[in-house]
Amino acid sequence: MGSTLLILDLDRLRELLAVDRTKIDVRRGSVGAVAVLIAIVFVVIFGTIGMTVGIAALFVIAADQPGPVRQRWMGVLVITIFGSLIALVAVWAGIQHIWVAVLLTFTITVVATLTAGFGHVLATRGLLLSLWAVIAFGFAGDEETALSIAIAFVGGGVIAAVLLWAQALRSRHEPVEAEAEAAAHTLEELIRSPLAWFALLRAGAVGIATALGIVLVPEHAMWPALTVLLVMRPKAGEAVAAGVLRTIGTLGGVIVAEAVILIAGGSDVVVFAAFMLAAFAMVALKSVNYWVFVLFLTAVIVLSEALVGESAEAAAMQRLFATVLGAAIAFLGIGLGRVIVQRRSDGAAPASEA
Repeated sequence: MGSTLLILDLDRLRELLAVDRTKIDVRRGSVGAVAVLIAIVFVVIFGTIGMTVGIAALFVIAADQPGPVRQRWMGVLVITIFGSLIALVAVWAGIQHIWVAVLLTFTITVVATLTAGFGHVLATRGLLLSLWAVIAFGFAGDEETALSIAIAFVGGGVIAAVLLWAQALRSRHEPVEAEAEAAAHTLEELIRSPLAWFALLRAGAVGIATALGIVLVPEHAMWPALTVLLVMRPKAGEAVAAGVLRTIGTLGGVIVAEAVILIAGGSDVVVFAAFMLAAFAMVALKSVNYWVFVLFLTAVIVLSEALVGESAEAAAMQRLFATVLGAAIAFLGIGLGRVIVQRRSDGAAPASEA
């Protein structure tokens, strides 16, 4: 019996790690590498402001979904406005005001998760705003810095709007079909639904991950909370799979990056070449499997630390620790959710039989 379970587990693991080579996209990988190179130039010239403009443009474009033009522009406006407001609070709080950080991430995660009840488009936008709320804590600063970052986010939204407008002009004669949306629910129905319990559990896990990240790995405080956001799913099986793949990918990325640094022997040229290759692979192989994407993303992060003169070894270990910590918190949240659901089911059974 035990051997049968082990075989089933190994089969499941092989299935999770399977790579779909047909989804390799060399063209997209090339575009991604060029985009990363341009982003580096912006960061070198404009610093954190340039990075924020790039992140904002990326998030606004990612939030855009097929559909009527008016709805698309409303999406751009909403993401830009809320993104800038989140930046004001998050950047001001930074890692100095831990309870502000926890309260903000908790609140935004609850609201953003509940929006999933109104369809895929709002779910995507809610997740993006949740991710930005966590990322923004990495730009810790004072009120002046917070205002600058908020204005930079608006600038990125404007750039994204221009790009989307140019794209709309090119394709204005092509028929556009909106993606099918799930039936909308009322707020009262959502509050009474299982999604509300999941939203509270997820937000609580994100809040705990934020606090522990600030205390345990302040240089990379966002990573535990980001892991929770990306791993925790309403379906326990999907969440466990995402957590396993993210952990495996992170470990692989740390090993690859450390091997490159060791082979480079202090040569920045070799490290930069490996960094660009990892950036290309991160985008080109994004769809072949989640663990592959995380592997090259981690390699990009660790190699970037080496390029700016920071301790790549420390960054690698902290990245791995933060990912494992976030996955553990997510799994605990999932387990707690299953216990709550089971108890509610047990409590409802007598009433239904009566």
